[in-house]
Amino acid sequence: MRTVLTLLVLIGPPASADDAKQQQASKAELKKLEGAWEGYVVEGKGERPDQGPVHLRLIVVEAGISAVDLGHGNRDMGSGTCTIDPTRPMKELDATGTLLPGKRVRTFLGIYEVDGDTLRWCVDNRGRGRPTEFRSANGNYLLILKRKK
Repeated sequence: MRTVLTLLVLIGPPASADDAKQQQASKAELKKLEGAWEGYVVEGKGERPDQGPVHLRLIVVEAGISAVDLGHGNRDMGSGTCTIDPTRPMKELDATGTLLPGKRVRTFLGIYEVDGDTLRWCVDNRGRGRPTEFRSANGNYLLILKRKK
């Protein structure tokens, strides 16, 4: 059973030249994220990127992303929407959605980077604000994922 956490990039009409530039950059950056990614929620700064408490798969297609917890029988991780802003000094990827089918809606503020076939995404899991570094600590979770070919 391949279940999903669907995250859609929200892109509306530009209000200014800066908004148009941000939207164009978002679309181009989203292309870099398309495909299947597998990896872990890791401890610390990811010193051991090939192990962690959660083993998962993300699939990014066009404006959507889906997530499956591979370590717990392909468990559905929920669904929602996201916004992406690659123009910030620390690129931002925020997700809002329903955690586990039928549960409460939450927003996760995050930062991300893509380096070749590696995606690092750090998200706030306690509502304390956007992470300022790539590290699992103080309610932030760092995901290190490798592109599957």
